[in-house]
Amino acid sequence: MTTTHLGSKLWVVLNSNRLVSELYGKKGSVTNGRPPYPMVSDIISEGRRSVLLPTEGWSERRRVMHQLLSGSAMANYQEYQVEESNNLLSSYLESPQHWYTHHRVYSNSVIHRIAFGEKPNPNDDIRAVTQAQFDFLMNAPPYNLWDCFPELARLPKFLQPWRGKFAAMGQATNDAYSSYWAPIQRSIEQGKSPQSFARDLVFNEAKFTGSEKDKMFLAMQLVEAGSDTTRLALNIFVLTSVTNTKHFLRARTEIDRVCGNKGERLPGFDDEKDLPYINAFVKEMLRWRRIFDWTPEHMLTEDLEFEGYFFPKGTNFVINHASIANDPAAYEDPQSFRPERWLDGRETEIMGGSWQFGGGRRREPFDDKDIRHFTLEEPFPIAVTSRGEAWAKLIGA
Repeated sequence: MTTTHLGSKLWVVLNSNRLVSELYGKKGSVTNGRPPYPMVSDIISEGRRSVLLPTEGWSERRRVMHQLLSGSAMANYQEYQVEESNNLLSSYLESPQHWYTHHRVYSNSVIHRIAFGEKPNPNDDIRAVTQAQFDFLMNAPPYNLWDCFPELARLPKFLQPWRGKFAAMGQATNDAYSSYWAPIQRSIEQGKSPQSFARDLVFNEAKFTGSEKDKMFLAMQLVEAGSDTTRLALNIFVLTSVTNTKHFLRARTEIDRVCGNKGERLPGFDDEKDLPYINAFVKEMLRWRRIFDWTPEHMLTEDLEFEGYFFPKGTNFVINHASIANDPAAYEDPQSFRPERWLDGRETEIMGGSWQFGGGRRREPFDDKDIRHFTLEEPFPIAVTSRGEAWAKLIGA
């Protein structure tokens, strides 16, 4: 553990799997909080982005996400992924030189269909929504100095001249989301939209107690959480494959064994249990070339004594993924790409042994069997400028 300060916040950086398991897992009931973010949460996000909220504001939204993105709805969502995966493969064949763009189209199409039931309209101008997402991401601490000193928000407003900039971003976010959401909501209310997360949310299938604006933010947050995730992970998959040919060919051999080596069929969701090396490849990929170097802090909600240390209420714990992924005590020869290290009978447990998506009670709310292509654990991409957001599985792609 390393103690440091980010502004007035006390941070304890966790540098081993064991510590994260103990403090996020076993002590999750008291390490599940979030510190205040007066600018990026209260003003830019109007206190409605669940990833930034303390437990009392976050748990209801988590329940809704879990309820509406699992169970019977998954049959439709899997169909979306299969169709878009076929389109992705076709795009590879037609113009392989544009593979990078194909990943973006695939990622946007899948998450948009899950959220709203329809493919995105290529004529829609989404620049305002994209800018709103950028404002959010680029004003998370430590990029936003004022949220590193949350006590400053208690000053009289005339002594906080910086608030105006964040208020303008908040208004722009509300305008962008409202403009995008309004026609979707009308279509749903008129019975013109297929089954989707948004349709269930509008008709309150999950008994959500939030306001209409809360529903809008929740739906837009789903798109926000998944829009870039798969694209970036697929890019990392390409990097991994071309630099580790031997392992890529072994993975291909496993696909051929299950699906036929003459292209008889493509792999599907039901094949996952018969593809242990594919799963191990994905898990090793997430360790070898991390998406996150560190994930959002978890705030201690009461005093804690742990292994001879005393941590006062308000302490923030942070996972150091770089240290964990390169720990020789946990991973033999950590610089090498070795999927074999995950062939332990738990290959399909994509979260097992990985903290890339956080941990404890704020971790990814879905079972591995539910959502395969993206994760909603806490989509707060601190390292967005270098690698981006969180993502889970490739088997559906």
